[in-house]
Amino acid sequence: MVDKALLYVHGAGKQKSAAALRAELDKILFGATPFRTSVAYYANARWPTSGGSTSLGTSAAGRARRARAVSEATKPDRGPTEAAELIVRATLAASGVRPVGAAGLSPADRLAARDLAASLFRNADRVARRSAMAAPGPAAGPTLPDPIFRAIVGFFASDVIDYLFGGFNERMREPVRKALRAAPAPTVIVAHSLGTIITYDVLSEPEFRNRALPMLVTVGSPLGIGNVRARLRDGAGEPNPVPKGVKSWLNFADRFDPVALDATLADAFEPPANFPVDEAVNNRAFNNHDLTGYLAIGVVGTVIRQAMA
Repeated sequence: MVDKALLYVHGAGKQKSAAALRAELDKILFGATPFRTSVAYYANARWPTSGGSTSLGTSAAGRARRARAVSEATKPDRGPTEAAELIVRATLAASGVRPVGAAGLSPADRLAARDLAASLFRNADRVARRSAMAAPGPAAGPTLPDPIFRAIVGFFASDVIDYLFGGFNERMREPVRKALRAAPAPTVIVAHSLGTIITYDVLSEPEFRNRALPMLVTVGSPLGIGNVRARLRDGAGEPNPVPKGVKSWLNFADRFDPVALDATLADAFEPPANFPVDEAVNNRAFNNHDLTGYLAIGVVGTVIRQAMA
């Protein structure tokens, strides 16, 4: 059925096993499991399936600390900057990053991490207000914004801070490298959320920058955020080039996806000027950032299946 290889790169947070995730995504797209699909599975670099510590010092206690910070950050009386500070403090502590001034993050990097998280929380509040519906009945009033938007951002921000600032970048990149080496060419890549950042960085490395990729599909991507782009390719600086081997790049974002803060990538990468191609879509999942919701969208599934034909 499939002549090309398809590689999924998942997003932030704890994930199902690689086999279960692959089967779920294949079923959505193809109704079965094609022979040449695989998952670049980096979740256990941050969320070990054994429940124990990773080699970089994270532990069950550290993960619980991050979860408590996310819970606190969802409270409506927390401003975006305050919520961001909770996430940054808990994330860096759980990751074993030393405090500023103790051979750890520079003050500028610490501020950049907080600003990135704060911008995400502001966007979460914005989309929550836009999506709030009036309650029915004669005493109708506006409902409280759904806290799921802040929860999504909280867990995403924690993982992306780990990747960009907390020393987990190599641990997260290596599974993507291994998956690319193992996948037969040509390869179509479908990347989600934090996975789009990791995929871009790996494809920019000398080993992979010329690899032929007939299509790169990004969904729910934060690559449009300036504070993210500034740290791509280990902070090489803008402009960020499209990897030479990528022949087509399609980017899909839901307007209520709080992680896709800047939903357009066409003006963020060069050359050429005709891609990435951005398209607004409606992710009908309860969580507007959900990968399965994106893949269930007609146009998204269609372009992937056509690329695989």
